[in-house]
Amino acid sequence: MSLTVLSSQTFTVSNKGKKAKTYQVTHVPAGTALTVSEDYLHASLGPVPQVANAANVLITPSRFTLRAGESRTVVAVFTPPRGLDAKRYPVHSGFLQISGPGENFHVSYLGLGASLKEKQMVENTDFYFGDGYKLPAVLDGETGDFQTQAKNYTFVGDDYPAFLFRMAFGSPLVRADLVDANIKVSHGLNARGPLFGHMFTFPHRNSGGSFSQVKIVGPLFEYNYLTRTNDVPNTDSNPYNYYDWPQPVFANGTAIPNGTYRILLRALKVTGDRRRQEDYETWLSPIVGVARP
Repeated sequence: MSLTVLSSQTFTVSNKGKKAKTYQVTHVPAGTALTVSEDYLHASLGPVPQVANAANVLITPSRFTLRAGESRTVVAVFTPPRGLDAKRYPVHSGFLQISGPGENFHVSYLGLGASLKEKQMVENTDFYFGDGYKLPAVLDGETGDFQTQAKNYTFVGDDYPAFLFRMAFGSPLVRADLVDANIKVSHGLNARGPLFGHMFTFPHRNSGGSFSQVKIVGPLFEYNYLTRTNDVPNTDSNPYNYYDWPQPVFANGTAIPNGTYRILLRALKVTGDRRRQEDYETWLSPIVGVARP
């Protein structure tokens, strides 16, 4: 897939001298960085690969004369590099050089040949664990195994769940809510489309509420501007986001009633509207039962 988007920018050239001057504006491109790896999900680790493909810039006017004290607005229309896959999120750059008698100035630019709103944020592959163990996942606190079917937890000793997920890209808002086990929700992490609702209400109480008109039982956690997690193995940085859940309580510490639930994870897309459910990546867990003795 390639992306062709025209972007128009302007800048002003002024002659501060006492004589008329003729200026020439030329484009000096730099290399284009492929910031996402070929698996279309993970960031390209350094050294980030670069290609020679450069943006095209139409400059109007590219040559002009200014009398003393006169100014001129220059329009530059940018077209992203051609022949590149937008899923690699190519970042192009360079500068416009303004040359006149005894003068040389630069106007730098940086552009992205893709849509940030389309970038998948939450890892949903078995890349890290293999054998079909995909993230996000609910873990059994006693065994550490991935929960694949409905399971009750007593929250006695190590008999409690944990929640594991990775961010392949940063998100302005990531939150998890407890919802009814029988909720009907269209969900997916790498497909955009109409889901439901447009209104936003954050439930600071735990007696139910809604988030983008999705009925919830109560919130578990919320992160603002959560960055992507570390892709480099065998480092001190934790490559996962881990939510330990040893006590059956909501985010404000209020007890969760015994019952069957699911965890609803949502990550707001870059430039997305937090009031619109369709602007979130969404994942729904297997059934998690709260069964205190």
